[in-house]
Amino acid sequence: EFNDDDPERLAERVQAFTDHLSQDATVERLGYTLAEGRPQIQKVYAMRKRSVGLLGNVQGEKRPIAFVEDTAVPPEHLADFITEFRAALDARKLSYGMFGHVDAGVLHVRPALDMKDPQQEKLIREISDEVATLTQKYGGLLWGEHGKGVRSEYGPKFFGELYPSLQRVKAAFDPHNQLNPGKIASPAENHDLIAKDSDPELLTVDGVAMRGQLDRTIDERAWQAYDAAVYCNGNGACYNYDVDDPMCPSWKATRDRVHSPKGRASLIREWL
Repeated sequence: EFNDDDPERLAERVQAFTDHLSQDATVERLGYTLAEGRPQIQKVYAMRKRSVGLLGNVQGEKRPIAFVEDTAVPPEHLADFITEFRAALDARKLSYGMFGHVDAGVLHVRPALDMKDPQQEKLIREISDEVATLTQKYGGLLWGEHGKGVRSEYGPKFFGELYPSLQRVKAAFDPHNQLNPGKIASPAENHDLIAKDSDPELLTVDGVAMRGQLDRTIDERAWQAYDAAVYCNGNGACYNYDVDDPMCPSWKATRDRVHSPKGRASLIREWL
């Protein structure tokens, strides 16, 4: 992103960079888009914000799943990290969405899986373990933004000797483990955890109920008849306050989530 008070100098800087992109053969590029002025730049930013919803609208039984989301590594290692991350997914012949914040080294990756298939469900564990090891290899964190809870089993491995400190904080505020039990840390301090990099009291990625397990109980005919409802990815984009956006009028009028597309989809799924 380039800014300058002098339009001519700004144009020179942009031209120098686009010339570099055109001439640099050390990296394979599909191309680039030049956005000039606030309206064009806002369109680029809007595309980023809508990316999760767009991914959720892919066709077919395999849907992007956010189980290796928000990895973060030092930006100087990001290119190598992406190469190995993609190799792990490509080796399994998976389609996936990948975007992120290059300046912070954060990636949003959503491999497409059919969670109704028990064999594909097993990939959750397989890929999660591999990505956790890969992230640690590059000195990063598995949870650069969100998603610590269900992936808490990796906490002792990443926090190491600091993990007992988390346990002490947990014990001070929640000694009976009543608040989100199994997430982040357990209240019982155990220095032996450092040696084995695990805490049996924490949730595991394949030890929680998964949506696909419930989806398997829905009759295939009902599934096909109500596919728009059962494919709702739950990202909540329909909870929209923008008066200039057509989604969703009933939510805007009532502020009741039951009357949002997500709410109606959830009701239909429960009914099925």
